[in-house]
Amino acid sequence: MTTDATKQGVKPDKLMVSDLNKCTGCMACTLACSSARFGVFGPAYSRMKILKFEKSGVDCPMFCQQCETPRCMEACPKGAIVRAEKTQIVVIDEIKCDGCGICMVACPYAAIWVHPETVSLKKGRRMLKCDLCGGDPKCVAWCETKAIQYIARDGTPAQDETIKEARENIIMAKKRFEIEDGTPLWRHYSKK
Repeated sequence: MTTDATKQGVKPDKLMVSDLNKCTGCMACTLACSSARFGVFGPAYSRMKILKFEKSGVDCPMFCQQCETPRCMEACPKGAIVRAEKTQIVVIDEIKCDGCGICMVACPYAAIWVHPETVSLKKGRRMLKCDLCGGDPKCVAWCETKAIQYIARDGTPAQDETIKEARENIIMAKKRFEIEDGTPLWRHYSKK
């Protein structure tokens, strides 16, 4: 993988966005992701999560927002979070990553998790985050309600507003969960 860790303020040509009003919490996206990436149907192996609020019936897809200036990239002490040179997608270089988890704490969207098979390890943990399947996200194809979409950036004010609103919804869902659960979301997802 050819990468350049110094690129900040760069935007991939396409971006995944979610609409909380359309998400039913069916989990098809997490199953598609885990199947495509690990060959198993298991939400724990997904590179995205569905945050569920049972009382209100709200479900929020949580995945990497491909930030222009990624906090995870800035926080990584090993320089293991980089942009793929061809696609500009923010990815984890698994060779450089030591699983310290600083990226998980730094991400404002709670979009980085510990691989479920390595969560109990002190050394050798693996971090997972959405890498848009290299530019062909499988979750989008399996989202029956179109709550998750993969859109080309056109730079229009309307699209910029859609992206901003989708990101704000994820942050609000994260904060709501943390208040209700009494623990940071990253800690919730890194429990054994």
